[in-house]
Amino acid sequence: MKRLLLLFVAAGGAAVWWRRRGPSSQTDGSMDAFGASGVTLPDAPPKLGGEVAQELLDILACPDDKEPVKREGNYLVCARCHRHYPIRDGIPVMLIDEALTAEQAAAQPA
Repeated sequence: MKRLLLLFVAAGGAAVWWRRRGPSSQTDGSMDAFGASGVTLPDAPPKLGGEVAQELLDILACPDDKEPVKREGNYLVCARCHRHYPIRDGIPVMLIDEALTAEQAAAQPA
């Protein structure tokens, strides 16, 4: 009986802790591992472009068909499927879900 009571008290404490750590208590919804806010969110979304080291460009490949990519403006373009992978603040985003077609890339503002 004591073990059952201890289990309910522990479960109740965990539930209270979980509610208190929820994003509704913070303005930006960010907390560290101990429940303290201190993480600041960027004011603006990342901008297209930026410097990418040539050593990195030499080893990058399209995640879909593993073909080499080459830089064209603010995008890395696959030689085979012609997907355009954006470069945001100097970081190549090599995710298939983030890739654009040539038409979509041309329509994007610079």
